[in-house]
Amino acid sequence: MNRLSGGALALLCFLAPVPVVAQGMDALSFSGDIEFEHTRRNGASGTLGAAELMLRYEGPFGFELGGEIDENLETGADASLPFAAVTFGVGLGELALGAPQPVADKFIDIPDFAGIREQQIGFEARTTSIASGLAKSLDEQIYGARFTAETGMLRYGASIHRLTHQSGTHWQVAGEYEAGIDSQIEGVIEGEDGNLGITLGAAHASGQFDMGLYLISQRIVGATDAALAYVGFSVSDSLTVRGHIRTEDGTVQNNLVGVEAEYGFSNGAYAQFGAADGNNTSMTLDASVGFKF
Repeated sequence: MNRLSGGALALLCFLAPVPVVAQGMDALSFSGDIEFEHTRRNGASGTLGAAELMLRYEGPFGFELGGEIDENLETGADASLPFAAVTFGVGLGELALGAPQPVADKFIDIPDFAGIREQQIGFEARTTSIASGLAKSLDEQIYGARFTAETGMLRYGASIHRLTHQSGTHWQVAGEYEAGIDSQIEGVIEGEDGNLGITLGAAHASGQFDMGLYLISQRIVGATDAALAYVGFSVSDSLTVRGHIRTEDGTVQNNLVGVEAEYGFSNGAYAQFGAADGNNTSMTLDASVGFKF
């Protein structure tokens, strides 16, 4: 178990009781999801424990404490990233100092491809956000500052980060616009040592359908040009099915398709099944159970 594994599990145990404590406290919020995933590929299997947790206290002086936890429960390999920062109300927005969540991770919400978290970890190492992906893949911690603000239907912000044992400085500028009921247009520009990464996306939900399209181009870690899209349909109040497609570098060889089905229970628990396949990959099958709050 590496230096982050114990901290990630401790964070999970510490934060789990918070929803009960937080009830009735307007400035204190706790959100996230916890998931256990089992995958099979080419006869091999894997089990992953994953969570995205965030405890925030907002006000003239506050804090945020949380993280992204991704741990292989069979090998002990860990790709977790904790966040901890103090926050200050500044003018129209909020300033966070310490190890804040990067603004790209705070604003941009790209769903896991076919619901398969294991596969999404590989994508995140070279897509939005690069700072977080690098920290996870290199077993590093990020630290820095973030400013966010909101005006009408527009949220915007910027952040700057360093990794503990790397020399480069990463910066991000991001925004999200509520184009209508259940419609968002969002984007981020990232930079490090003169290299840039750009992500533009839009998501929309109407009736029983939801859909999204994201375009990514980055030259910070290698070179990646990707497009991904998804369309979902709510069969019932509990059951949603969704199809995904991803292409990289404009070549058929790098196309990937996936499908998923998720059944949600009234208490926030859910069960999910997914499958993904591509021209250069073997089919991956996934079964997950989790809890959202």
